[in-house]
Parts: sequence; C-alpha cells; structure tokens
Amino acid sequence: MSTRTVFRVHPTINFARFGTSQDFYYSPETSAGLPLDGTDTTGGLPLQAAADGTESFVRSGDLRDADGNLKRQAARFRLYAYDLAGPDAYPNGGGVEILPGTTLADGRTVAQVVWTVHLANKKANNYCVVSSEGLNAFADGQVPQLRNPQVYGTPDSETRLKSLVIDPGPRALVAGGTPGAVVNFDVTTPASYSDGKGGIAENADYPKSFPSGLLYEPMGAIDTLGELRTDAQGRLLVLSAFGRTAGKYDEYSQVVQMTGDTNNPSWFDDAADGPVSATLVFTDGTVAEAFGGWVVCCDPSYAPQIRNVVSVWDDVFDAWVRTLDLMPSLYANGVYNGDYVPNFETDIHPVFRAAALQRWTVNLPPIAQRAHAAVDAIAAADDPDQTIMAGLTFIRNPNVAGETSVGVPLMPLSLGDAGKAFLTVTPTQYFFLEQWSKHRFNTAAAPALGPGELLDQASLSNCLGGRYVPGIEVSYTIRQKDIYQQDWASTGAGPFRIKHKPLDYSQAVAAHPFLKGGWIPLRHQDDGLEPGDLCKFMAIPWQTDYNSCSIHQTSINGTNTATGSPTTLYWSWPAQRPDAVYVADEVVAKVLPPQKWSIRGQGSFALNPRTASTFQDPLEAVQQWDQIGIVLQGTVIDGNDVSPDHYLEVASQLQDAGDPDEPVLAWPFNANPAKTVLDGPLGGTAGGARRPPGGRRRRGR
Repeated sequence: MSTRTVFRVHPTINFARFGTSQDFYYSPETSAGLPLDGTDTTGGLPLQAAADGTESFVRSGDLRDADGNLKRQAARFRLYAYDLAGPDAYPNGGGVEILPGTTLADGRTVAQVVWTVHLANKKANNYCVVSSEGLNAFADGQVPQLRNPQVYGTPDSETRLKSLVIDPGPRALVAGGTPGAVVNFDVTTPASYSDGKGGIAENADYPKSFPSGLLYEPMGAIDTLGELRTDAQGRLLVLSAFGRTAGKYDEYSQVVQMTGDTNNPSWFDDAADGPVSATLVFTDGTVAEAFGGWVVCCDPSYAPQIRNVVSVWDDVFDAWVRTLDLMPSLYANGVYNGDYVPNFETDIHPVFRAAALQRWTVNLPPIAQRAHAAVDAIAAADDPDQTIMAGLTFIRNPNVAGETSVGVPLMPLSLGDAGKAFLTVTPTQYFFLEQWSKHRFNTAAAPALGPGELLDQASLSNCLGGRYVPGIEVSYTIRQKDIYQQDWASTGAGPFRIKHKPLDYSQAVAAHPFLKGGWIPLRHQDDGLEPGDLCKFMAIPWQTDYNSCSIHQTSINGTNTATGSPTTLYWSWPAQRPDAVYVADEVVAKVLPPQKWSIRGQGSFALNPRTASTFQDPLEAVQQWDQIGIVLQGTVIDGNDVSPDHYLEVASQLQDAGDPDEPVLAWPFNANPAKTVLDGPLGGTAGGARRPPGGRRRRGR
C-alpha cells in the first residue's frame, strides 16, 4: 500500500505566558503533577536552556531575572513528519521530529523552515462575558451586549476595528537562517509572511493598530504583542508581551473605573492569540506546508505542577470523543462503549492525583488533606471496592441533573461552570471512573502516544478546564467542535488542531482593517478562526478576573442544607490561581509552617473572608500581578531544607518585613452574612474607588 508523508506542528495549541522580564524559559513538555521516569520531580515544569544546549527543569532561582523581574514563558513549537497509509487514527503513535538538516525517508533534506505567526487581541471589540450563561448567551441567534458600546457599530464596523482591535499583523522567521534573529510584533517591524515558495514576503501597507490617545499605562505602553525567535535547533519560540494594561481617561481627566471582573470598558490588555504556520523548504527547491498550530499568550502559571482536576486537555479530549469521532472504540452513535477498558495510569489515576495536589494551593483542614492523600494512594492493584473511592460515592456525576447544585461531600470542591454551582469532571472522565469502579480497567502499558501527540496532551493538561467564567488561558469556546479542523483523519492533520481561516496578506491595505470581528459561537461557522478569536472571549483586563476568582460563595439548594451553608466559601481555580500557600522560606527542618494567602501584604486585607487573597483595589491587580509567588515542588527549590513531597511558594514579592499577616482559616469557612454583596474586589467602594494614578509601589527589588 502506498504511503504519503504529512507534516504537523506540535503542540497543536501552546501557551506563551506573561512576565515583566526580557528573559524567558521554554513551555513545559510534561503534564502537571504526574510522575516522570527517573526523577522524583513531577511534570508540568517549564524548561531552561543552558549555554551548552542542554535543557533542565526550571528551578526556583530561575523564575526571576537579576533585577527581580518575572521571566516570560516562550511557547515552543516543533515539526513532525508522519507517514500515513490511509486515513489517520488516534492515537497515531508515530511521528519523527523534523529540523533543518533532517533527511526524510524519501531522500529529501530539509534546508530551512519558514515559520509564520499572526497575533492579535480582539477583546475590546468583542461581546461581553456573561458569567451566569457562558456559551448559552449566544444561543438561538442571540448575542450579549458588545463591550465598549460607546464606540458605535458592529464588531465588523471599521470604526470599532480601528480603535478597539490590537493587530500588528503577521510575522515570519526562517529557522536555519540568521542565528539569534528576533522578530517583534510591534508598530515598527514590517508585517511579513511565508510566500509559499520558500521565502518571506513583506507588506508595508498592512494596517497595524495599537491603543492610541491619552492612556493610563501603569506598567508601560502596550506597544507590542510579543516576538518570534528560534531555539538552537530551529524550533519556533513565540514569546508573549509583558502583561501590560492601558485605560482611557474620562471627561474629568480621571482613569475610567474598572467596575467588574470581566468586562471593563475603555481598558485594553496585551493578551493575544493566533495561528502558527510552517513552510518546509527542501534542498532540491521544493516546498511543503505543514498542518499548523495555534498559540495563546496568557497569564503566568503560578503553580505549574499542581494539576487541575479538569484541565483543558480533559475538556478538549471529551469534546473530540463525543462530537468529532476521535475514538469510535470508546464512543460512537451517542453512547460510550461499555466494553471499553480504560488504562489506570493514563485515564484514571490523573484524576486522583489532581485531587490530592489541591491541598498545596487551598486551605484544606488536616482531615481533608488525609482523605485526599488516600485518594492519591490508590494503586492499580487495589480493589476499587476497598478504597476510599468505592462506588464513586464522593464524585459529582455530570450526567445526573441537580448534582451540580450539591456541595459537600461531593467532589471536586470547586465552583462550577457558567450556570452551575459546583464543578464536575467531564462525561468522559466520569465514564473512565465508572469503568474502574466496575473493575473494568487495565494495568498494562497504555497505547503509546507519539512524541507530537504527547506534546499536545502535555500543553493542554497544564491549563485550567471545567470552569470557564471565562477562564484563564482559554474559555468555553475551546469545547466547540466548529473551531477545529474536522477532516483531521482524511487529510492527515491529526486531532485537536484549530482550523485557520485562510488569509491573503498580499491584499491588506493601509486604509482598511484587515481582520474582522471573527468567529461567533453556535453559528455553525466552520471556515476557521482569525487571529484573536480565542482570547477575545476572555476577561479585559485579564488581571481583574484572576484577582477576583479566588474564594466565593455559591448557591446551595435544599438537597445540601444538612452539609453546607449558603455562606460557605469554595475555591474557583485553586490549581491555576493559588489561594492559600506554604511559603518555602518559612519551612524549618521540613516542617510546614502555617499557610499564608497567595495575595497578601498591604492592600490585600479583607474585612470579609470571601474577598481574602485578593487585591482589594483592582488597580493594584494590574500593577502587582508579577509580584505574586510561584508554587514549586521541593525538588526544584534552592537553598532550603524542604521535603521533595511538598509544593511550596517561592519568589513572592508581595509582603515586606513587618507587614501584618492575615490569618488563613481552615476550610470550611464562611463569608460574613452581613457583607455578601459587592463588598470586595471590584464591588462597592473597595473595588470601584478612584485613586489618582501614581507611582507603583515595587517590593522585593
């Protein structure tokens, strides 16, 4: 049977993360919290390159530069070749990495690779996030209110596109070309792209747009969305911008107030996303196009090894299983196959492991910590009926109406998605757990993923899933099949690949915006996404949402009145947004100290526990997000006698000596019932207070 060779970019989706430093490290290539062969260090850590080209896990001393600035995380992309004899299937298990100089089985040698990336930010021109409705806000042909309604028009109106969209245009870079080249997504660097023939074309007339006019810029101007580089081997590196925000002034020359968590008019940030393309150029002069990837520029990872109970990988895998025919042996014709046997190590234990890891970023009491440790201790050889998870008694069932309104004792102990009080695992995760509970699982080695497939899984595993209101890296749109390349099997594109909308950059002219309003959910639009079509559904600015999504009340219905109070507080994104932490510098002889709030020090003291671990003024959030500490495993913490089993906070700059400590109460703890409405961050006088823009108080420098 004849075969064909196809080329794919991996990870299919990767994440560049903000920092304030020019320095950077590489995105992680292992899955958060999971064991790794040959080391006690668990997965999820970014990678640091040494001068000799070797790479190692980032350590605590690598997080900040010599001046104390937080380093950025570069999203690294690789190219793989696949030889297919027919339609593709998942997992493929194959794939060989391609670099400049690689000779293929058919004799062709790669001379160079032309990488093209286009980053954009459409947040200010998009529709409002409706936290209570999520995706349903777009149902039945409806749309939420537009952000910045004071700028007249629709999302496709030129007035709005010119003034509200941040678009530097595409940039191209040759791997195998000039060593050390840096290409910026700024105003002065020309728009450039692969010409499809092995070269790079420029369009000096591309209509770039950045925030303009008199702006409040607390950490500097938004004048770039990032940059392109390659590593020493020619793999692509996409770096984010610097986590900056900008706000307009009102008619009284005051900065426009930030009055909410997610939809702040007259504000901008420098988050971005967009397509990643690759043209392979061979020594014989021929070229080949790879199936491309997508990059998202987003929040720092403040706890890279703490696994989410529901990650973006879990959501994306579930969506592909149930809507895109990923694995017919698992799910077909609308039902799961009861004879399917999941693998304990890859399909079941990650949920148990994630549950146990939450203790390092929340204020669980000792009894709950021991219970979660017992969950993590479940081994493949154990009888499910003799474990703490027997009968799945404590797991919230996503298929049972009403269970999303039941809090304790059901897990996860986190808030739910839009319109749901509490989080559930995905239907596919729950099916795997049910099969385990029925003794229908295997303990043998799982079907091997190929190296590119492992990168896809790792990248998405390290991101927040389940609760998209709107989320941290991506939002609820990541579960919509319309955004993906659905002919993945026949074309050889492989799964989990966002479909690129075809864009002819040669047609761009200076007088008219090039990008449009873009993709809208639930419209059966399957022609692909434009740059900026993922991050536009996120909060603006991102810091206000990160700040607010710590500890919350939730509505608890009558089925739970015996075990919960309407004022009981739960966590929002504990694995991705730490709430309560153990500080590494306070550990003595491996003994854990009392916990502290992740966000602490001056400006964070809360009169109501429901606003603990937050900046009480949103302007502090946009100015001090980079001073928050990072939770790392003891194996990579320098200078302290800490346990390798502990995950501790390092590199925080939020508390000066002499600042009072705000006590961290063990859960369950409750909101002040007399102060439950708009009394914390972004509400009432605490969140809406105007204060004159002034000097930014920097600690720890």
